[in-house]
Order: sequence, then structure tokens, then C-alpha cells
Amino acid sequence: MQLVDSKPTPDDRHVCVIWLSRAGLAIGADGQPVEAESSPASAAAQVAEKHLSTRLFPHERRGGRSRLQINEIQSLRHGLVSGPDMKGVVAHHESVALITPVFDGRLPDIVTEALTKFGPYDLAGITVMPVVTLADSTGEVGDALLADLRAALPGAELLEPLVLLGEKPEEIESQLTPCLDDLIR
Repeated sequence: MQLVDSKPTPDDRHVCVIWLSRAGLAIGADGQPVEAESSPASAAAQVAEKHLSTRLFPHERRGGRSRLQINEIQSLRHGLVSGPDMKGVVAHHESVALITPVFDGRLPDIVTEALTKFGPYDLAGITVMPVVTLADSTGEVGDALLADLRAALPGAELLEPLVLLGEKPEEIESQLTPCLDDLIR
């Protein structure tokens, strides 16, 4: 990944994936960090990272300045552990995929906190694609979620939320990848 200091040129795409981790990372049997408890949001983030890396950085392309940034929000008992670098998102990205569960039709407080901490931010000119998982919800996405998103992401162009069904990457991939392709066009 190259560091960039401006918005992309027409041939470049700068995308940030922000996702909510259920429990953060733990050390696996091989001594490497692994997710402590997997979730549909983390499965969707894996699919997004793999797909966007392939699309933004094809082998035959040389000299491009595209950027893919992956930010994890860890939701632990004691609150927000790490959040997205919203200043960097605002300065350098034209598109954001926000992957989060919804709780009773609302944006989780920990996600709102991560998006607004040290803000407010003016996200004018940035397209945000909300990607929601329903595993921990009543199964409804409605006006309350949209109001939460508008409040947390002022000025952003909010796309219609993509509601993902399934919990594993192979269940999510066919639903998510066409929308990611549309996001980076």
C-alpha cells in the first residue's frame, strides 16, 4: 500500500473498510493473532479485504496510487479499544464500506463512538456503503438505523444499506462483492 496525500485521480480508488469485531484478537496455536470470536461482520470484512485487494491492486497494473485501508473497531467489555482514523478517512478516501451488526434496528453505540470520537467530521464527497449483519438483531433495518448513520456520518452520501444473510465468508461473498464493485467504479 502506498501512502497518498490527496483524493484519487480518475484511475485510482481509495476505499476504507471499517468493521466491528466482536471480541478483538487473541494469540492462536501458531503464535499468530486470530480473531477471538468470529462474527458475520468479521467474515464480511475478510471478504471485502480480499475482494478489494484483488480489484484495486491487479498484478498487471503498475504505478497506480489506489489505497485500501482496513480499520477494526474492537468491542470489549471496557469499551472502545481501537477505532478508525476518521481524520485519515476524510482526508484520503472517497469510499467507505462500514460493516456492522445492528442491535434492535440501531447502530451499536461502540460504532457510533468510533465514528464520532474527536469529531465532528465533514464527510462531504465521501460515499458510505453501510453493510449490516442481522445475527444479533430483530431482523429489521429501518428508519432508526438510517437516522443513526446520518448522525454519525454527517455530509456523507449514504447508499442503501446492504443487509447480509449468513455468517461465513462463503455465504456472504456472492451478496457483498457485486456491491463492492459498484462502490469502486
